[in-house]
Amino acid sequence: MLTNNDLITVPQAVALIIMTVLEVGLLSLPREVATYAESDGWILVIIAWLLAFICSLVLSTLIRRFPGETFIEYSQKVIGKFLAFAIGVILIIHFVLATAVVIRTFAEVTNAFMLPNTPREFIIIAQMLLTIYLIRHGIEPTARIAEILFPLLLVPIFAMYMIALPKADFTELLPVFNTPIKTMAVGSLYTMLNFFGLEILLILGPYLKRPDKIYWTMFVSVGVIALIFLFIVIITFSVLGVQPAKQFIWPGMTIIRMITAPGRVFERLDALAMALWTIASFTASNSMYLAGALTCFHLTKAREFKFFITILFPWIYFLASLPPSIIATEKLRHIVRWGSVSVGIAVPVIVLLLSIIMKKKGETA
Repeated sequence: MLTNNDLITVPQAVALIIMTVLEVGLLSLPREVATYAESDGWILVIIAWLLAFICSLVLSTLIRRFPGETFIEYSQKVIGKFLAFAIGVILIIHFVLATAVVIRTFAEVTNAFMLPNTPREFIIIAQMLLTIYLIRHGIEPTARIAEILFPLLLVPIFAMYMIALPKADFTELLPVFNTPIKTMAVGSLYTMLNFFGLEILLILGPYLKRPDKIYWTMFVSVGVIALIFLFIVIITFSVLGVQPAKQFIWPGMTIIRMITAPGRVFERLDALAMALWTIASFTASNSMYLAGALTCFHLTKAREFKFFITILFPWIYFLASLPPSIIATEKLRHIVRWGSVSVGIAVPVIVLLLSIIMKKKGETA
């Protein structure tokens, strides 16, 4: 059972959101934006940032309007118990799929760059067991781990990409605004999908110590994520080139394999990069898995949420093992991203608008 003090602080919430979302775009984002807009790809990140910020305002407003209440509870007030139950089931399916995709992608990257002969199923099981061990302790320990790991991820990533700067050719970012407006609009929408993970706030909202600081929390979180994405895209384009960035599945990892630490302290930085990727993947899987278990907990009004962690385990493992190839995994990831749009944007917008029209809000709002 969750305890009364199982609440997360503002810095913990910021770290948890950033670490959850970063896993999505750290490696593949440069390829995606290069495919949609060539040298204008970095502009897509800025536009996607603005779109993601608008979406975060909707989530933030819901949390402020119904402080201390779960999404299931205030959805029942607004749209009725039947529809709220149906949406709760959809949320569970989404978080289960999202967890499976994160863990499977981690296994694929580990096989490709570090452990090519290790059975993929072993990597998946190892990651899931580690995740289960943490999230069974509750929300606050999960958020605290994200807070601790955040600087351990951010500082080395920044340092590694800075090492590549001497090889950068910033003319790769030219010409600017050479992409048709329609293509830019579609590309920006697809780029915004890399911000998927923000929807965990629907479930973790009632566990914030300072719900009155939710706007500031989301502003900082989305802003930092966007700046990291923009930094990685610009460096990758400048060092690797726009056209080569389109050819690699994970150009973010490819560029790291090309650089050597000053003084040749490390001949290759693959091991460090994989360690950082493990941190990002671990935190993201923690958040998604916990959100799925908590949704079951809220939906059934059970006395214990740990039981649902066990219930979801075989389903997540099955879905993580299901795709037969990297291409199939990427297709499943794409489906999950669009699911994020539905449960993280469309549904909250509808609930918020109806709550305003019906003049419903939390007792302490």
